[in-house]
Amino acid sequence: PMRTVDEIRPDESEVQVTPDDGPLPCSLQVYRYRRAGGRIEAVVGVYDPGLPEDDLIAQADEALERATFMCYAVAQADDFVEDELCFVPCGEHCEILSIHTNGWQRHYGDHRRSLIEILSDLAAAVACGRLRLLDSDELALEATAGHEILHMAIDEPRALSKARRAVDARLTAEGLDPALRRTTLLPISEAVTNMLLHGGGSGELTLRRLPDRLRAVVCDRGPGLNFLNWIEPPDVSGQASMGYGFKIITENLDVVGLHTRPAGTTLLLDRIL
Repeated sequence: PMRTVDEIRPDESEVQVTPDDGPLPCSLQVYRYRRAGGRIEAVVGVYDPGLPEDDLIAQADEALERATFMCYAVAQADDFVEDELCFVPCGEHCEILSIHTNGWQRHYGDHRRSLIEILSDLAAAVACGRLRLLDSDELALEATAGHEILHMAIDEPRALSKARRAVDARLTAEGLDPALRRTTLLPISEAVTNMLLHGGGSGELTLRRLPDRLRAVVCDRGPGLNFLNWIEPPDVSGQASMGYGFKIITENLDVVGLHTRPAGTTLLLDRIL
């Protein structure tokens, strides 16, 4: 039988919510190549001047020409560990995704998901249109589209169960059947939990109604995405950390928008009606 959201993610009294501290050992870098402009711009992170720009443009042109996503590895002069880059054609532009390791390596016996697995999941989600990587201008437009039907501050662990109840009530009022409510509430709950655990411990949740969809906007004020939080497997209680949680989010929704900066991360979670 399908478990309820509260069975999958226990009440906040059972969840130890401790925001992350320390530097980011791995960082997501996303660049965008537009054929018309003939240049590469940063969408997530800042452009790394150590990357061979001419090679990146040539690879992006090839990915656009072949209409398929491609991967190759590049090593920095001061970094022993190679970073994998994925080139994903998206119409007239090509997204270039990379997880910069900053020298981080898996240790022998480490069973966490590899960074390349995570990068491949992200690239595949972008390629099939389930994940949209948003720059600041796109975010400003998309995060205010439609009209607001719910807004909540998320500033303490107990806000999680309050948010679940409020979102469930709004989904019911919008006419979603119980099965669709469950698969919509689960990823929203996961995103709010990640905000509390990995996003600085506070932020905002907004539910918006667009002509063809419901959109949850979850924004935190954390230090940006730390990919070592994405690769822990679920523990015995069934709780998952960021990597598995992000898979839950992308697999249960129709489209996910992602914008991340050192000052915080915003997710746009779309359920098409």
